[in-house]
Amino acid sequence: MTDRAAARPSGGSGGSSPRASTGGGSPPRASTGGSGGVVPSGQHGGALLAGLLAEHGVRHVFGVPGGQTLALYDAILDRGPDLRHVLVRDERSAAYAADGYARVTGRAGVCDATVGPGAAKLPSGLGEALGASVPVVALVSDLPARLAPHRYRSAASQALDQAALLAPVTKWHATVPDAATLPALVRQAFREATTGRPGPVALFLPQDVLDGPAPEHVALHGSAGGDGGSAPQASISRFGSFPAFRPAPDPADLAAAVAVLQGAQRPFVLAGGGVLHSGAAAELTALAEALSAAVGTTLSGKGAIAEDHPLSVGVTGSMGTAAAATALAEADVVLLAGTKAGSGPTFGWALPRAGQAIVQLDLDPAELGRAFPVAAAVLADARPGLAGLLAALDGPAGGDRAAWRARIAELAAAWRAERDAERASDAVPIAPQRVLAEIEAALGGDDILICDASLASGWGGVYLEQRQSGRRVLCPRGQAGLGYALPAAIGVATARPGQRTVALAGDGALAYAAGELATVAELGLPVTVIVLNNRSLGGSAGTGGSPSAAAGRARTSPTCNSPTWHGPSGWPASGSPSRATWPRRCAPRSPRRARRCWTWSPNPGRPRSPRTATRYGMALPPDMEADTRCPATPTG
Repeated sequence: MTDRAAARPSGGSGGSSPRASTGGGSPPRASTGGSGGVVPSGQHGGALLAGLLAEHGVRHVFGVPGGQTLALYDAILDRGPDLRHVLVRDERSAAYAADGYARVTGRAGVCDATVGPGAAKLPSGLGEALGASVPVVALVSDLPARLAPHRYRSAASQALDQAALLAPVTKWHATVPDAATLPALVRQAFREATTGRPGPVALFLPQDVLDGPAPEHVALHGSAGGDGGSAPQASISRFGSFPAFRPAPDPADLAAAVAVLQGAQRPFVLAGGGVLHSGAAAELTALAEALSAAVGTTLSGKGAIAEDHPLSVGVTGSMGTAAAATALAEADVVLLAGTKAGSGPTFGWALPRAGQAIVQLDLDPAELGRAFPVAAAVLADARPGLAGLLAALDGPAGGDRAAWRARIAELAAAWRAERDAERASDAVPIAPQRVLAEIEAALGGDDILICDASLASGWGGVYLEQRQSGRRVLCPRGQAGLGYALPAAIGVATARPGQRTVALAGDGALAYAAGELATVAELGLPVTVIVLNNRSLGGSAGTGGSPSAAAGRARTSPTCNSPTWHGPSGWPASGSPSRATWPRRCAPRSPRRARRCWTWSPNPGRPRSPRTATRYGMALPPDMEADTRCPATPTG
């Protein structure tokens, strides 16, 4: 077990500062000065690290202490209240909290973990940040370099190949060899996290570097190259926020993209999280209006356009609206803006399909044309990229798109009518659609909803209409790991203490992070937790478990009152199938199960396989042989 230190969290009542052990005597004390100037001689490496964090505008660090990180905690406490530590109950929660903090502040989130067991809990949170392109700086303590010969199978206590463990879930990582190199590597860590496509980084900090003396007279605003020079504060502090730079598009690429867009009769924009990272909602909306384009968003991009806008069709994908699925299928040109075009919003890469021209705008050159062949590609940050496309249009787009606008309005109206009927349900137990209607009514303009992974993201993404643009709903789509919502809510509430944060989770997801309820209570954070209790891991049960207990179970997973999961391959261009054509309305308890049960086109009632027919009690077509490996499911 890791040797945990007793440290007061940021919202606590103070208390004495923990001290790092150096094998006898007191360690050098951290400076009590502000965030500028130099670190005086006689201070330890932890004081220098805290000063470098402050140099990048860091205000909060989330984590759990260990014996190897006490020098950092010592320095953080001495720098309060400008720099505060938030004590969570698990390092995984620390990474999730830093992720949520970064998403709503536009600044890099910072978490810390102690060597070995602490580091081993970081991959879930860092993997989410990597997949969602969120800058998180993980400060991970390490054993002194002199113990390297004893790392084999943890002969040295808590020894672990941390670099190999965290390499797959980080954009960049490095080990600090000595205190003299610490400033350059900390600055490089923030630079890597916030430039290009943002992402998590890990910095491994040996205990002897943190506990030992800092180099004399290190200028906290000095050259990142460590040559003793001086640089303006802005040249360093800019890397504490993202995007640190906004690359502008090439004019030739803009011209090629506009030529495709202007020729469209039924344009569609799929907006991802990159639009929100860039703060480009206004530019996206203006471009959509100029093009008369339908706008759907990924779950990560929810809020890129106000969802009551006449051109909005809501969230697109397997956990999305029927309006978005149909509009995407009927479009002749699709603009992918700030999205990696993952499996969810593209229905397993079935849409856009062959014959639909694709224009892609992305900050990451590796994404351009990766998922789909493109007619035109624009490499740029979302804000200047969208603004450049609008400027290059040079007036209204060609062609009369009144018919397409009318079709968008028709699809949106039909979806809203269906959604509102479901949200008005008086079923017992209460339907999750109605829960989301009540949440929407209760939320204020500045409140934020954080959905956990799996079905909670689907409910929040589809059934809560966000009537103002911006990041108001967070969904963990980077890795989609359970246990995200409550720790992320701690990060969000820490960044926005005056506003309410609501966490929506299933009972299984909440169990992953239930210990953080103590953190919320201890810090007095304005966090409301809503649990969709299905008495089981309903999403997982819906995709692989037995549904035999479905009848009469008090659950809030998608059942017969939730026909909202749309879009495996072959979706008919005329729209979603009628409910009357569904073979069994109560069969699906998840999007994946729905996709297994039904082939939407051309035969909605035909099972995909004999085993599927047997499992769900569907009629077996004459050309299929019976599969008795899975007993038929009672209808309940």
